Amino acid sequence: MNERNLAVEIATAGDAAWFAKELSRRLRIRNMVPGEFPDVTGPAPVGMAWRTIVLEAQPGARSRQAIALSIGTSLEALDDDALYALFVQVAPAGARAMIARLRKLKMPDSTAALAAPARPADG
Repeated sequence: MNERNLAVEIATAGDAAWFAKELSRRLRIRNMVPGEFPDVTGPAPVGMAWRTIVLEAQPGARSRQAIALSIGTSLEALDDDALYALFVQVAPAGARAMIARLRKLKMPDSTAALAAPARPADG
């Protein structure tokens, strides 16, 4: 497994665990996992730090965006409205339409499938 795949796997697992605990949330901001984004190389601009905004359109359907924020930014102070505004600012063209499509789809909840008891075979 290369470094980029490992970074994405670590980030994805952390995001999944966070959203599984925070069932009422659809946005989060966290420190960026080094190597998570192929187009983000090197240090953030002076006085800034690399962060990742994660939007969960549905359980298991997430989009991540890199953003450089001032080092003094309190991540805990950013509510969902502020996070969504930041996400839209840094998301590539078409991201809002893709998110709207994901929200309309009804995807099976992977955690519910794991928790459901096995049904006996008909016979």
